[in-house]
Amino acid sequence: MQLFTKEELKDILIAVLTVTLIFSYNADNPVNTVNVFPFYILTTVIVFLFHELAHRFVARKFGCLATFKLWPQGVLFGLLFMLIGIRFVAVGAIQVLPFAFGRWGYRIVELTAEEMGLIATSGIGVNIFFAIIFKPLAGTLMWQGIDVFGSLAFVNSWLALINLLPLPPLDGSKIIAWKPLIWFILFLAAILLVFL
Repeated sequence: MQLFTKEELKDILIAVLTVTLIFSYNADNPVNTVNVFPFYILTTVIVFLFHELAHRFVARKFGCLATFKLWPQGVLFGLLFMLIGIRFVAVGAIQVLPFAFGRWGYRIVELTAEEMGLIATSGIGVNIFFAIIFKPLAGTLMWQGIDVFGSLAFVNSWLALINLLPLPPLDGSKIIAWKPLIWFILFLAAILLVFL
C-alpha cells in the first residue's frame, strides 16, 4: 500500500503551511511573522500533523481507507479570520472510509464503537503525550520571545481539550460513546495540563 498519494501530500503541505501562517501571523507586527514562522512550522507538525496522522495510522490498522483531506473553505475562513486577529483552524481532517481496497476490489469494514473510540483516542493520545513531555521543560528554551517548550505543551494540551469535547464530529463524542471512563481520564488530564 502506498504511504501517501500525491494528492494527500499536497493537502498535508497546504494544511501545514496554512496553520503555520495562521498561528505566526501578527497584524500589529507583520515582520515578526517571518521571525516566528520556523517555530510555528515545528509546532504545527508536532501538534496538528502528528494528531491527524495518528488517526490515519490506527484507522488503517483496522482495515479502513484513511486519508488526509483538505477543507478548502476552512483554509479560506482561517486566512480571512487571521487578518482580523482570530485564529480559526479547521483546514482539514482525516477521512476514514469503512472499506479498504484489495486484490479483488474492496471490502467493507464494520467499525465497532471500540475501534472508533481507539481511532479517536490516538490523536488525543499523541497531544497528551507531547504535552506531558514538554511541560516539565517549560521556561528552559526561549526563542524570539517565545517559551518554546511551554508553548508546545500548552498548544498540545489545548488541542486535546478542544477535541475531547463530547460534541460530534469531535473525537470526544466517539471516545465517550466507547468508554466514558477513558474519556473522563483524558479530559481530566487535558484540563490539568492546560490550567496547571
